[in-house]
Amino acid sequence: MTQPGINRTVRVRQRAAGIPGPEIFELADEPVPLCPPGGVLVRVLLASVDPGMRGWLSAEANYLTVANGFVMRAHGIGEVIESDCAQWQAGDTAFGWLGWQQIAAVAPADLLWPVDLGQAPPALWLSLFGLNGLTAWLGFEHFGRPQAGETVLVSTAAGAVGSVVGQLAAAAGLRAVGLAGGPEKVARASAEFGYHTAIDYRAAGPELRAQIAAACPDGIDIFFDNTAGAIADAVFPALNVAARVVQCGTASVESWLPVPVGPRRERDMLVKRLSWQGFVAFDHEDLFPQAQARLQSLYAAGQLAARDEILEGLDKAPGAIRYLYGGKNNGRLCIRP
Repeated sequence: MTQPGINRTVRVRQRAAGIPGPEIFELADEPVPLCPPGGVLVRVLLASVDPGMRGWLSAEANYLTVANGFVMRAHGIGEVIESDCAQWQAGDTAFGWLGWQQIAAVAPADLLWPVDLGQAPPALWLSLFGLNGLTAWLGFEHFGRPQAGETVLVSTAAGAVGSVVGQLAAAAGLRAVGLAGGPEKVARASAEFGYHTAIDYRAAGPELRAQIAAACPDGIDIFFDNTAGAIADAVFPALNVAARVVQCGTASVESWLPVPVGPRRERDMLVKRLSWQGFVAFDHEDLFPQAQARLQSLYAAGQLAARDEILEGLDKAPGAIRYLYGGKNNGRLCIRP
């Protein structure tokens, strides 16, 4: 709970080797910032915990970095408590880069997006309508180029992004096959997230490749990969000619220093005429309105759902990324400061 005049923050102390843990963060009680000229003060209601944060905190080169000493970067939903601009009034609800803190000073104010809580509760604006949904739509629709009747295989099928991809695939008339860790997540992928079938990659062990082949008798046309590593190695033999590989994450690789060595895929690329596309959602902000319109339409029609798990208090934040990568969460992970 926010104390009068106090803003609790989580700042980065040092770079992470592997998956970031509590030791790289520092909790601090600081004075509430002043409302910036042309900006707003926002009381943070929910802040995100995302797999991409691992890369932001690494010493290795990345598309985005949170420097030592800075408040941990995170999308959030918040209530405007003070405004120095015309477009925002006290009491409005906003989405944007609010960070792991209780009160955020944001300027210019057009960095924030308006949120309609009458349309969906706060957590859904961080999942379906936030970075997870936007990432899923961009990867699947824009880079996957789906066609009705095709087969898509998604790793981390019950995760915050993978769960949306499965539902988008179902809505588009594709056969969706998921990979998930543990029987509960496998069941959830089929029961809640649009998958025709799902495989427990942990239980499969060395039989994973054979189980993928059995689940995809017509091969795989789109591979939406959130894991890389040995899991991806088991998928490539089932890819069809002209299949599209959408590289969204590399969650199974503990470290890229040194670069891990695995099977070479150049022959697959050549013989099967594959396309292999990596992407970062922030590079495609011009497509966000189109993506949000589609996601909101499907949600209104009852064709999209999401789960969330909320950690109470910023004292839970330093261990949240490690908790996420341990696969212990039961939905899109958020922090209520």
